[in-house]
Amino acid sequence: MKKVFFGFFAALIALAFTACSDIMADQDMATVDGEVFYLQRIALPDNAKLTVTLADVSLADAPMEVISSQSYVTEGKQVPLPFSLSYSPSEIKPGHTYNVSARIEVNGELVFISDTAHQVINDPAATQNIKVQVVSAAR
Repeated sequence: MKKVFFGFFAALIALAFTACSDIMADQDMATVDGEVFYLQRIALPDNAKLTVTLADVSLADAPMEVISSQSYVTEGKQVPLPFSLSYSPSEIKPGHTYNVSARIEVNGELVFISDTAHQVINDPAATQNIKVQVVSAAR
């Protein structure tokens, strides 16, 4: 009987520590929040897909390093479209430049894209409630 009780108690303790470590991991995350918009007076179709990316763009001759990305189908929602990018502050390197970019695709075809650099993280005031404008990708 003691062995059963001890085993149950050990499992309960292990479960408690696991839950606590998950909570602490969530608390270590930071976010970049904002919304994506465009000026054209047209509606997005229900199947439009928004993708917002947080990336390290410090090196000019190298591909950007994606820190966080969020994609979702808009399901009839219209601009402004909200986003929230979670990232670990331990991934942030001092002196590097971090940008948020956005794109909207319909049926796999690019329709709107951001064409302005939106620097975040290094300027804490520019890390929340960001307004990312996307422009038409049509030529």
